[in-house]
Amino acid sequence: MVVIAEPTQRIKLRALAKILREHSGYKDELYFPIVPFIEHKMPHLFPDFHLEIIPEPDFPSDIHGYTAIEERAIMIREDIYHGAIEGRGRDRMTLAHEVGHYTLLVAKGIKFYRNFEETQVEAFRDPEWQAKALAGELLCPYHLIKGMTPSKIASACGVSDIAAQYHFKVRNNIKRRF
Repeated sequence: MVVIAEPTQRIKLRALAKILREHSGYKDELYFPIVPFIEHKMPHLFPDFHLEIIPEPDFPSDIHGYTAIEERAIMIREDIYHGAIEGRGRDRMTLAHEVGHYTLLVAKGIKFYRNFEETQVEAFRDPEWQAKALAGELLCPYHLIKGMTPSKIASACGVSDIAAQYHFKVRNNIKRRF
């Protein structure tokens, strides 16, 4: 079953990422410390929030993390969490993605609906796209990556080469093929 979320534009997600960065003291820093943000800032911004690090054997191998809406928690597989601590871009993006889900679905209360017909969902109504876009805006801030190459974005922002290339294209309004 596919779900549909309330529509959200990238520009609004970008503004939300800027607010999160401002409240954490990293408005104009290229490298956003996602692990300290989750551990120290999220509980202050969202008092009911909690993080659970799940041992690898107790977590499905094809899932890296998820947001438990009713429990007001982000659950992260232990190896992914440690990878983010070590600075692995893909793992950092996974944590930021879950912050996106938490912020949009729990804190902001964006509603989503079941799509029983499983029709094609436009990106701006897809909760996965919304979380991915917010994560990217958080880790690769639009206002700071102007004029940077993908390799510089990857290095300075601590993201994977694939994520850096994607955000380079977004920043420079280069049409993507899907």
